[in-house]
Amino acid sequence: MGNLADRIRRRIESGAFRVSDHAQGRLDERGLLLSDVLASVATWFVIETYESGRMGPSLLARHILPGGPIHAVWGMIDENAVHAVLVTVYLPDKEKWDEQFTIRRKA
Repeated sequence: MGNLADRIRRRIESGAFRVSDHAQGRLDERGLLLSDVLASVATWFVIETYESGRMGPSLLARHILPGGPIHAVWGMIDENAVHAVLVTVYLPDKEKWDEQFTIRRKA
């Protein structure tokens, strides 16, 4: 079945995904294009995975967009979900992340 990142990526690449209202609001606020986020899925860097939680299995990934890096949380309601869900997107804080925005800085 593959790991969580592979399962989510396959759903996104096949068009089996949706965008949460929250994520759409964050995209709009920041002037980010969903098409840019989707185009960067093939080269995302998965920072963390969460096998269970409030949103079900999910992951935090760094995407490189034309305007620079963003972080996105992608998830699925459960292991067998038909769709992946873009839960949220945000601009990583330079104070909280390393230069590549892939490793959290120690508090």
